[in-house]
Parts: sequence; C-alpha cells; structure tokens
Amino acid sequence: MVSEAVRGGDSRLSRAVVSAERQSGGETGAGARRRNFLLAALSATDHQALDAHLAPVELAPNTVQYEPDDAIEWVWFPCTAVLSVVTVMRDGRTVESDTVGREGAVGILAALGRSRATSRTFTQIPGLALRLSAARLRAQAEHSPALRKLLVHHALANLAQAHQGVACNALHDASARLKRWLLMCQDRTAAPIIRTTQQHLATMVGVQRTTVSSLLAGLVQQGIIATGRSRVEILDRDRLAQGVCECYATIQANYDALIGEAPSAA
Repeated sequence: MVSEAVRGGDSRLSRAVVSAERQSGGETGAGARRRNFLLAALSATDHQALDAHLAPVELAPNTVQYEPDDAIEWVWFPCTAVLSVVTVMRDGRTVESDTVGREGAVGILAALGRSRATSRTFTQIPGLALRLSAARLRAQAEHSPALRKLLVHHALANLAQAHQGVACNALHDASARLKRWLLMCQDRTAAPIIRTTQQHLATMVGVQRTTVSSLLAGLVQQGIIATGRSRVEILDRDRLAQGVCECYATIQANYDALIGEAPSAA
C-alpha cells in the first residue's frame, strides 16, 4: 500500500543512499548517469557543474518521493527504477497520471519554479535512481541556456505523455491500456521482467484488481507473458504490441520529436 511507503526525506532513505553508493560500485557513477537519457544529454559544462551533486539511491517499492503540497527539495532521475505520478482523490482513491523512467526525471518544472508538488509520486518499479538538489539544478539552469532548453524539452515530452494517458484512459479499453503500460515499463527498465503487483497494475490501468487478474491470465494462456509473485515477465513482446492502442506509438513519436530518442526495449 502507498500509505506504508518510505517517505523520500526520512532517515531510512538517507541510509539507502549510503547503501547504493557502497554496494553498486561503478553503476552508481558514470554507468548510472548514462542510463538516464536526460543526464546523458547534459553538455560538458553542465555535467561538470552537477555531477558531484548527484546521489545514487536504491529505491524500494512504494518509496514516496512527493505527496501533494510537498516542497520540492529533490529532482529524481530514474536509471533502472520507474516512478509513478498519481492523482489522489478525497476518498483516497488514486489513478496514475504519469510514468517516468530512464527517459527523464520527476520534479523538473516544480524545481525550476520553486513550486510545490500537486500529485503523489512513488516508486512503482524498484531500482536505481539519482537524486539532485532542486536548488542546485535551479541555480545551474539560471546560468545555462543549454540546460534550460534540455529540461524544458524533457518536461514537454513528459507532459505530452501524460496528456495521451488521459485520452487513453477515457477512450480505450482496459486490455489495450494494460498492454501499453507493460510495454512502457519494459522500455523504461530495459528488462524483460517487470517487478510490480497486480494491485499496482490496477491503479496504473484504472481498474479493479480482479479485472487486471483476468487480463493477465488471458495473456499467460496465450504465452505472451508469465507471472509470479510481484513480477510480470514479457515472453513475446511482438505479440503483446499487436494488441496495444495507438497511444503507445504516439507517446514514442513525441519522445523522438522532443528529446531525439524514445525509450525502447525492442
């Protein structure tokens, strides 16, 4: 449950930073930065200014980066983790409005504008991320037109994805939405196994857990995926893509147009 998540600013996450630095070796350095498209696209000047301030964090499932109205102290750059942005209703129900992985970052615009979070952001798929002080990013952007342009383009690509997701949730059936989400998660982790639960999938797709269970069972019977405890393994990506809605291709095209490269595990 998200209510049991680790908050992004507490002591447990601080210890996670130390753990990632000690255990992950070179992957927390240049290798990790290369995994994230935004960080890999930094100019030499911006890289030199920001590199020493990027801290590796091994994110556990449900780790909360922001709650609504939180001050944005950190910008998060996923490397192998995938973060979900969800809108929280008054009765506690949530629905996903955005998914962010190695193609970008969360907190960019709020950091630049000194604003607060408007949604909950939490770790959907565990893995490595790099975090950077929002104040540090803002200070560098004020002196670097190249960095401002890069950040705006990534934010626009992410916003276009969110807009497409709204249309998808309103117009396309749950089966197509689930397939889109599975493809997007594989693209953002570059791994065949997606570590998530059926309850989280239900939140992401905007349906009941029983609906997700039925849809997954159908895909298992067709030999397209295999499922286990908190995991979905994609066995036949081509067949999975055959049943996806147009929104997947539209999102990919937007990333190609705005940042020059769409995340893809194909």
